[in-house]
This record gives sequence, structure tokens and C-alpha cells, in this order.
Amino acid sequence: MMRTRIHTHTTPAVPVVRARASSARVVHASIARVTSPLVTPLRARLSAPTRAIADVDPMSSYDGTSCVLTGPEVDRRSVGEELRAQIKAMGGAQIMDARDFVSTPAQRAQCVALFGSCAALALKGLVFASVDDAGFNDVDAMAMAITIGLAYWTSDLGTGIFHWSVDNYGSKDTPLLGGVIDAFQGHHKYPWTITKRQFANNIHKTCLAPLVFTVPTLLFNDKPTDLVFVGVFTSLVVLSQQFHAWSHTKKSELPEIVMKAQDLGVFVSRRDHGQHHKSPFEGHYCIVSGYWNPILDNSGFFRKLEKVIYNQTGIAPRCWSDDVDFFVQEDAPEGFGDGVL
Repeated sequence: MMRTRIHTHTTPAVPVVRARASSARVVHASIARVTSPLVTPLRARLSAPTRAIADVDPMSSYDGTSCVLTGPEVDRRSVGEELRAQIKAMGGAQIMDARDFVSTPAQRAQCVALFGSCAALALKGLVFASVDDAGFNDVDAMAMAITIGLAYWTSDLGTGIFHWSVDNYGSKDTPLLGGVIDAFQGHHKYPWTITKRQFANNIHKTCLAPLVFTVPTLLFNDKPTDLVFVGVFTSLVVLSQQFHAWSHTKKSELPEIVMKAQDLGVFVSRRDHGQHHKSPFEGHYCIVSGYWNPILDNSGFFRKLEKVIYNQTGIAPRCWSDDVDFFVQEDAPEGFGDGVL
């Protein structure tokens, strides 16, 4: 049965508060939800019955998504309205023709080009590690094992930063990444579609941009560990889109080995990534293993980075939209893709 959901995790409008005791309590209750070192002195001022509060609008500095004070320079109401309009226009119409989920020769060719370059990088690294007088020895083997482990560990971080960036900035007109950016917004509205896409159809959009890094590295770098690192790291970043698809797939439809990998934390789990799909989509961006999610989210890394970008450019991230009635279609229509996929 098809299941839909509407997020209503919005912050209600708060009227302008004038100086009287009952109004002070309203302001106090509104700001009490905000986690910030500024809250304690603010509470102290509000608790003084003789302190006048003249035309204070608590929402002028309230950041409903990150629970920090963003400062009076950020008008969250107008910014939120602009972002919601932007998000509404993105993602396109829901795709309902199952043939659009089938991998095409062009999509397979893009995957072959990317993974071919990654395989060539790893092979070149192994060959160059073996050409010295000692051959491929225990030291080389240890170096390669550490390199592969480091590539796996940092690829999760890389997907988180990439996912955060395309979720929050750019548009379908952005060079190279426009299609990815628009597709991610569509994915928030219709997450079931990723579970129906065939392999190349799902990941091909992330295959072209990395060639800008893999090909020059292959041609101009001869250091074995560099070559292996770039090959493994890039492969995992692109394959994360398939790990992502598995994190949306029902357990009954997953291979046993994939479920085991999710349970062990090798692949991002359904529960972990499910935390991302709560509007305004402000956290849990990492989609290889999910290891970095609590580190990045609990430290406020992205909120701090967003504030720096906003202060320097005036561009607000889409996760500042403050979430108003976000419509989500969770499940595929019954029988979708039968006879095609």
C-alpha cells in the first residue's frame, strides 16, 4: 500500500511582545527552547520584573533547525519563505514511468568510465609498489592495507560533506552537479524511487564529476599509496549512492549480506539514514557507513559552516527553510515496475 507523510515540524509564528509580565513569560518560553550560551544571561534579563522589553520579536534570531542564535542580521522568516519557494520548484515532477528507472547504455558507459579509471589507479599503484628491488614486500602490504582503510574511513566523511553541499546549495543549472542537486531534492519528496532504480540508472549522475580527479591522478601521479587511495576513495563515494538505496529498501527485499553489513556498520543502516529524512534535512548526511554522522552533527560542524557561508555570501542553506508541511511519498505505488524492473 502506498504511504504518504506530511512533515509539520514547523516553528509557530510568535507575535511581537511588548513590555508586561505575561509577555515576558511568553518570550521566556519561546527562547527556552534555544540551546546557546546566550540563553542564561537572556533569561536573567527577562526575569527582572522592572526590565522593559520593547517590541522584541524572538523569531528574528531563532534558528529553528540548529537550535542556536543566528543573530539579528538573519531574518529567519523571510529567509525561510524564500527557501521554501526554492525547494518547491526543485526536484521536478514525480517519475511514474518504470522505464525511466531502467539503466541505459549511456548510463552504463559512464559507470564503466568511472570505475575503469578507479581500477586503473589501484592497479598502477600496486604495480609501482612492486617494481623496486625488494618487490612487493610486507611493508608495501601494510601500507596498502592502511591506505585502503583510510580511504574507506574518509569516504564516509567525503559523502557527508558532498551530500550536505548538494542538499543545501546550488540548483539544476549548476555546472556538472546540477542534475545531482535537483535529483537530491526530488529524492526528499519521493524517497521510494531510489529503491526501484537499476544500478547504473541510480549511480551514473555521480560518475562524471569524479573523472576530473581520477584521470589527472592516473596520468601524472606515480606514488603507489596516492593512486590506491584515490581509486578506492572515489569508488566508495560513487558506490555510496547504492548503499544509500539499500538504506531505503525494506529488509525483506535486501540480500542477507547487505543486511549483515548494515548491522555491522560497514554500510549505512536504514535507521541511521532514516534520521536524515526528517525535514528540514539538516543532518545525518554521511552515506557510506554513517560513522561520521554523530561526530559532525553533535559538534555543530555544518551549522557553523553554514553561518560562515551566509555571513560571507548572503546565501542561506536550504535546511534553514524551517520545514512547513513538507509532503513526502514514502512508498512506491502498488505494483509499480511489474514486468519492467
